[in-house]
Amino acid sequence: MASLSPARIAAADVLSRVRRRNARARDLLRVSAPVARLTPADRALATRFTLGAVRASGAIDALLDAHLRRSHLEPRMRDALRISALELLWLATPVPVALSQGVELVRRVSPRGAGLANAVLHRVAEEDVPALAQARKRVESGSCTTSDIALVAALPAWLAGELVVSLGIESACHMALSAMEAPGAYVAGNACLHDDDEAERLLSAAGLIPRATCLPGCLTLFSAAGLAKSGLVDAADVVPADMAAQVVAWLASPAPSTRMLEVGQGRGTKSLLLECCAQRRGGLAQLSAVELEAFKVAVSRARMERAGLGAFVTCTAFDGCRLGEQDLPQEIAGSFDSVLVDAPCSGTGTLRRHPEIAWSLQESAVHVEGRSLPELQLAMFQAASERVGAGGTLAYATCSELREEDESIVAAFLASPKGARFSLVSPRVTPAFAALPPEAQGLVATMIGDDGMLRTSRADSADLPLDGHFLALLMCAV
Repeated sequence: MASLSPARIAAADVLSRVRRRNARARDLLRVSAPVARLTPADRALATRFTLGAVRASGAIDALLDAHLRRSHLEPRMRDALRISALELLWLATPVPVALSQGVELVRRVSPRGAGLANAVLHRVAEEDVPALAQARKRVESGSCTTSDIALVAALPAWLAGELVVSLGIESACHMALSAMEAPGAYVAGNACLHDDDEAERLLSAAGLIPRATCLPGCLTLFSAAGLAKSGLVDAADVVPADMAAQVVAWLASPAPSTRMLEVGQGRGTKSLLLECCAQRRGGLAQLSAVELEAFKVAVSRARMERAGLGAFVTCTAFDGCRLGEQDLPQEIAGSFDSVLVDAPCSGTGTLRRHPEIAWSLQESAVHVEGRSLPELQLAMFQAASERVGAGGTLAYATCSELREEDESIVAAFLASPKGARFSLVSPRVTPAFAALPPEAQGLVATMIGDDGMLRTSRADSADLPLDGHFLALLMCAV
């Protein structure tokens, strides 16, 4: 009988809690006592197993069910089998190890289920692993079907189809080949509290092994498991944010001492990034931010105080779709030098970081009767445009890979009466781009399409794992 690895036991326990509580896996990993007791290496492995099993859950379940005479499995058995199937299909764990550990993981929760687990996992290894390998070869060649992309990327067929339409077959294939890789671990040093060397020293002292990237203030962590416990995030010494989000914040950041409006503040991460970028460009701006949900506004306000930005950032509970009205709160009245619309979206560019999205997002979440996501995005975009002063800039950003939430929204806005005074500009011609060091300029340039709009996933690679963010910059006529 094989000895079960602590990482697999911890991952199975977290998966069971995710299912019972309908909670986010990453949130439960942070508070799991069994995970906390693991060595750093095992903690990273447990995280990989947990997030990967959630990310591929629908694809794995379809394969498991195809090998069962009846599709019902005791829930804890399914949790265990998901981990082992993930290892066989996407993590390249040696087959004997994945099989023996999988059987023992099932035996732990259902002793009588060990035989069934052995039979099912052998069929996954003998039938599904070769089928996935063949599909991957077709995707690598670019001569593939949408079904191949869905299998390789562990996505619902409808979403794979949407990505092909949105990105084109070549980019969709590239996305699929890296879709199941672990997300990058990035933070931004808080330039309002520390210079870059100080931020790096704080991270090093916490054992997180930081390394500077070509983007100012952006660090990648080679041992990120202890970030939450370090206290650096709670104290706002650093800001956890994918490098892609930091690129968008840099290009959309306000010039020093100007007035900026941020629409869709959330919990304040982008606000912190915007001000840190402004500080690195010469000085802080006056940032007014709006967010519909009052509890998020309270979180943001507290974060700004901890970050040393209480005098520079205001946080207001307000509906961004009403920014075109005349009677506005004082903090967001009048015109602004720059406006960023960080629009609510499907989140399809952050599937590696937020694994629940892939199989919880329904087609109806993008196409619904009444006000769809694209309709909400356009309404917010149009309302926010009325707050841009003459000669000012208007930025539209999402973390979606879907064209109907990105390029199509920009086109619809420019074709509308409210878009008549705006024109699309390439990030290449902006002062923010000019302020980047040459290596960062080269990286950002690879993200900009022929249409002048930016998709960070164009630069995604195994060496530089990035979320998929979209940005369009527009200039208001004088």
